Amino acid sequence: MNLRRLTYDLKLLKGDPMLMLSMAVPFILWALMQFLIPWVIEMVMGQWNFDLSPYYRQAGTFFLMLIPMMMGMVYGFILLDERDGGIITAISVTPTGKSGYLKLRMGIPLVISFVAILLFMILLDLTGSLSLVQLIIISVVIASQSLILLLFLGAFAENKVMGRAVSKGFGILLMGPMLDYVLPSPYYWSGAYSPMFWASRTVLAES
Repeated sequence: MNLRRLTYDLKLLKGDPMLMLSMAVPFILWALMQFLIPWVIEMVMGQWNFDLSPYYRQAGTFFLMLIPMMMGMVYGFILLDERDGGIITAISVTPTGKSGYLKLRMGIPLVISFVAILLFMILLDLTGSLSLVQLIIISVVIASQSLILLLFLGAFAENKVMGRAVSKGFGILLMGPMLDYVLPSPYYWSGAYSPMFWASRTVLAES
C-alpha cells in the first residue's frame, strides 16, 4: 500500500467530516466492544437480572461486518470525487493508466479492512478455536465486501449525493447476518444470500 497515496487520501477526507468519522469506525467499534457493551451487560444484569453476555460475540461479529462497508463507502466517494474532478481522465494518459489507478484504489480499502478486521477479532477474543489460516481467510472474505461497495458506487452513482443513497441501499448485505441472529431454524437461511452471513456463521460456530 502506497503511504504517500494514503496521506493524500487523508487530506481529501479533511473536507468531509462524515468520511473522516467513517475512517475512524474500526476504533469506535473496538471501544464500544471493549468498554460500553460490557458495561451495558453488567448494568442489565444488575438491574433486571437478565444476562446479555451470550450475545456479546454476536454484537462483535456484526460490528466486524460494518468495517468493510465503511471503508468501501469512503473510497467509493473518493473515487467519485476524482472522477468528477477529471483526475481519472488525466491518469489514463500516464504510465499508470486507469487499470493501475483502479488497482490502487481497490487495494487500499482492502488492506485497511483486512488489517482492522484481523486485529478486531484478535483483540476482542472473537477468534475462538479458529486457526491463523482460518482467521486470515475469514478476514479476506469480510474485507472483500469493501471492494464490492467501492465498485458498486463507481458503476451506479453519478455523484456523492447519489452515492450516499446507493451506499445506504447496499446495507442490505448486513441483513444477512442479522436474520441469522434473530430468526429460528430454518428461516434464518433466508440471509444466506449475503457473503457476510457465511463469514458470521463461521466466526460464531468456532467461538
